[in-house]
Amino acid sequence: MTPTPPASPPTPSPTTPPIVVHHLELSRSTRALWALEELGLPYTVKTYQRHPKTFRAGPELKAVHPLGRFPVVTVGDAVLAESAAILEELSEGWAGGALIPTDPEGRRQHRYWMHFAEGSLMPPLLVALITGKLRRTPIPLRWIAGAVGQQVDAAYTDPQLDDLLTFVDAHLQRQRWFAGEAFSLADIQMSYPVLAALQRARGPARPGMRAWAEQIQQRPAWKKAVELGGPPLPDAL
Repeated sequence: MTPTPPASPPTPSPTTPPIVVHHLELSRSTRALWALEELGLPYTVKTYQRHPKTFRAGPELKAVHPLGRFPVVTVGDAVLAESAAILEELSEGWAGGALIPTDPEGRRQHRYWMHFAEGSLMPPLLVALITGKLRRTPIPLRWIAGAVGQQVDAAYTDPQLDDLLTFVDAHLQRQRWFAGEAFSLADIQMSYPVLAALQRARGPARPGMRAWAEQIQQRPAWKKAVELGGPPLPDAL
């Protein structure tokens, strides 16, 4: 599949304040790097490492944002948090609204998927991550923890993910991008949960999702973001 070249972003204003992405390796903050590359805005990256045993971030970010959670982007004195809010603020505040559809239907779809990513799809994916860890609990507790994980997956996680991913895949079989026939911020926002779901590879083949994932990973801005910040997901969840 030949990728569509990205549209030329607007020239950043010379008054754009310094942009700093506080980037946690293997995390959703890759979205901010990718968005900035697509928007053509200059920025610098401050990378934080996960603890090798707990796989959690340290408390350093609390000096920037009181919750100490990623992603966080600073634009001059402004501190931006929450992925969707960051992407929209960067576009509307410093890139002339680029990568946000202007037609009513595209705008409606864009808004829906910007909220769907974290509001609907990520919760069961996070539960699946937890139940997967339960199955890997050290012996002798593994059989108890594993049984709990299996019950949670059977009653909640698997049915929820099947419904949600069937819905997402059908949408992407009808149209090329999440908000229509043009790439948008909604594709950046949906990247993390869709790639996580495909990596877990449970359930049907999901051809619409897979074709879309191939497209995004051919975009020059995606490749640059991964080059700078590393992949958004570990090899195994």
